[in-house]
Amino acid sequence: MRINIGRNIWFLALLPLLLIGCATGAAESKESGNQIVEADMHYPGEDWKVRFIELEADSKGESIGLARTGNRLFIAFNKTTKDAEIYPLYYLSDESLIEGLIQIKQKQILEDMFIEMPSEHQPLCLFSDEEKNLYLLVSCDTGEATSCFLYKIDAEQKVTQRVDITSAWQEAFGEEHSTFVASVDENGFVYIGAKGVGGKILVVKEDGSLASVLQQQDFILHGLTSAGGQVYCVGGSQNTDVLFQVDVQKQGLETIVTLPDSRGIVTLGSGQDNAILYGYYDGVYQYDLEEGKGEDIYAWTNAGLDGRNIKDFFMDEQGDLWVLPELKEEILVMMLLQNPLAKGKTETEIEIAAEKETIVICGDRTGDIELAKTVGKFNATNEKYHVEIRDYDDDRLMAEMITGKGPDLIPLERIGISMSADRGLVEDLNRYLKTSKILSRDMLNERVLELYTVDGKLTCIPPSFYIKTLFGKKSELGTGCGWTMEEFLDYVEKHRGLTVMEGVMKGDSRMIMVMMMWYARQQQWIDWEQRKAKFDDGEFEELLRYAAAYEAKYDGEQSDVESRWRDGKILLYSRPVINIEFYLQYQEVLAGDMVAIGYPTKEGTPCNILSGYGMYGISTASTHKDGAWAFIEYLVSSQTGQDTYQYGIATLNSAMEDMLEQAGKETEEKKVISGYAIPAATDDDIMRFRELLDHAAVRDGELAVVNEILTEEMDTCFWGGRSVEETVDVIQNRVQLYLDENG
Repeated sequence: MRINIGRNIWFLALLPLLLIGCATGAAESKESGNQIVEADMHYPGEDWKVRFIELEADSKGESIGLARTGNRLFIAFNKTTKDAEIYPLYYLSDESLIEGLIQIKQKQILEDMFIEMPSEHQPLCLFSDEEKNLYLLVSCDTGEATSCFLYKIDAEQKVTQRVDITSAWQEAFGEEHSTFVASVDENGFVYIGAKGVGGKILVVKEDGSLASVLQQQDFILHGLTSAGGQVYCVGGSQNTDVLFQVDVQKQGLETIVTLPDSRGIVTLGSGQDNAILYGYYDGVYQYDLEEGKGEDIYAWTNAGLDGRNIKDFFMDEQGDLWVLPELKEEILVMMLLQNPLAKGKTETEIEIAAEKETIVICGDRTGDIELAKTVGKFNATNEKYHVEIRDYDDDRLMAEMITGKGPDLIPLERIGISMSADRGLVEDLNRYLKTSKILSRDMLNERVLELYTVDGKLTCIPPSFYIKTLFGKKSELGTGCGWTMEEFLDYVEKHRGLTVMEGVMKGDSRMIMVMMMWYARQQQWIDWEQRKAKFDDGEFEELLRYAAAYEAKYDGEQSDVESRWRDGKILLYSRPVINIEFYLQYQEVLAGDMVAIGYPTKEGTPCNILSGYGMYGISTASTHKDGAWAFIEYLVSSQTGQDTYQYGIATLNSAMEDMLEQAGKETEEKKVISGYAIPAATDDDIMRFRELLDHAAVRDGELAVVNEILTEEMDTCFWGGRSVEETVDVIQNRVQLYLDENG
């Protein structure tokens, strides 16, 4: 099929958000652009082994990073109370780490050492010289002034030095607040930088006095580390990422190499044999300082992660990566990525831990960040199962499913909710839900479960969802929800010349009108049971003729949607409601003159569109059904009102109720979305929000091909000069051919 990208760009954006209910496209604030690749595509580090070690410490604070000295790995936490005069540093010896790998299911208890520290001191950053000394960067806020200190701790677990660096700190950063990173060189100079803030690196001497403040123009710092006694940093400079050596003698940064195009920066770490590691969102890049060469060595997706939920990492002498994931759960997990090609590695070392049962999920390994993060958390905390994300193009996915192979978990937006149920491709999740010890039906939103049930079969349980609706002017449309297609067209005719709609569903007003009718009349123009197209019934031609003659004066204007709405140039405003705060924002945008009237239907009943995130069904051909259900249980039960998969509305009733309760509370500081201060929700706001879900319906993903046919042929009619009569004939023939081929 041909697609006119220039004129149909609005439709490409619309497909995953609107059409067909089963879409799991990203929320409006996220761009997709992801490509489905072949399942055998190679990712750096694909043959590495992934191991997890659960660690236990007395501290309940947030981890501030890792540091190694000699044969010990240290982990530091921020303070959770202000009354302690001693501060614990936790560590594992190399022997303990090896024991943790051999006995993979056992928790490793972190040993601790205590150092004297005033109660008002709060650790910011932990680092080391990698040989014998640890360093802690500490702030002290007394309410009147903020001071900064540097602790030096030796191999005997004693504080050998505590120096006040406030004067030097003020010289570099003033009252600046940020995430700070630090390193130390072979001469004992300490380098401190503000991550994500432009330009400055503070260098202090061992006595805490100022050595220099290095400043680079057009520079955003990402990380600091040391290698071979020298300090290096990575930062954004002139729209590229550059590795620099920090030269305190020359009072500047010396460029070492321009790194590959940025994929989002995570952190910087020291590697094996005088190498620098540079973490992206999608993987780890290694640059060999001696050879002057760089390479990608590991893709986070191999471990089911993306770099944004990684706190810290380093490479040991064996060439293995030790990774500290940042998990929301109150659990501390160390991840070991074992490189089978590292120098001197033996088979025993590679296979040191027992394998978990592998569950395969069909997904985008590099593009679906939320899936990668969730899989990573599951793998880090589940003792029995390991989920692996694999890419499949559509042909390969269907071919393997037909032959009884394929993934254990299938994204139903790829094959359609109804098709997956009718053809027996997925399990009925009702029976799993009845016996689950984690989930029960009354814990979940009943409307969501109903919408994803086909002929009594629960095809999937989306962990979260969003609702699409149409907003109009209450002063013109009234306060009621729902309207017929005739009422919609009458409204358009009354305001002839205005842009029909803007927002997510936007673009040429003629195309929008026809597609709106198609959503309302799809059962009238296609008999799905008989597999018969009926676009030649006369009514479709009448609608197409009306749309072809419509001229909108304001289509394509470049000013923002909100301004054109206020100027009276737009009839309807289409937006996704991903939580109640967004609903309240739209009220502010429309200055209180807003009604969520919804999409027109044949009967005029209220209709909104619900799209689920994470709609994974269990393949009936899977031999790991229990493991597949364990992942669905985890995905659904782990949602909260504050941390929801794909930033939608949680299907868990408790999480949704918590969101509504929090939205109704008055706060001194209002949340701001796109420049609009969000007020507290009233009882009426909450009632209207609930009505959006009550009036939701699902559009099946199997309609995507028909949608594409319609937009292609209407494009030729509206822009290519083809007659309405001929366009109707082409659409009728193409849709019927599709139905015949897919009967």
